[in-house]
Amino acid sequence: MKIDFANTADLWLESRCYQSPSALHGWLSGYLASGARLTPQQWMAEALDYLELDEDPSDNLSATLRHFYDVVLATISAEEMAYEPLLPKDEDADVIEQVECLAEWSKGFLDGFGASEQSGNKLSKDVLEVLNDLDAFSQAQIEDDKDPDNEAMYLELAEHARVAALTVFYSMNRSTSGSGTTLH
Repeated sequence: MKIDFANTADLWLESRCYQSPSALHGWLSGYLASGARLTPQQWMAEALDYLELDEDPSDNLSATLRHFYDVVLATISAEEMAYEPLLPKDEDADVIEQVECLAEWSKGFLDGFGASEQSGNKLSKDVLEVLNDLDAFSQAQIEDDKDPDNEAMYLELAEHARVAALTVFYSMNRSTSGSGTTLH
């Protein structure tokens, strides 16, 4: 149950979506991590607004967006912590594009988190710290495209973003059943 970046990017291109798949994935991840949920109709409206489409979505795009919500919610809330930001693989993009997509994902996460209006003043220190990290990641770029450490830096930032999303999700979506169980 994954979303393939390359196929999704092709569909976005065909559909003339303004935002990247990484940005929308980040937006939805941030929204869900905040503890908020959307009905299918609300999700479609938010997704189409965020993608800034000039025309009505194709049936294929609509189906993909519905699947997108289900996959992101399932993976970010799964116990095995298999969640990953939607970023291009090495065979699909060079490290410069990968870092750009990570920056777009990070900005999207912050946009979605803010759009949920769930946070109020109740953010823990850990959540504030990772949100600040994601704010810094949203401005990431490769300064020296010949630097041999670029790929390692990107992989480290992508893993940090993954853990940041899970940290926010588990902090903001704690069970209120009174079981006393804390998710780590």
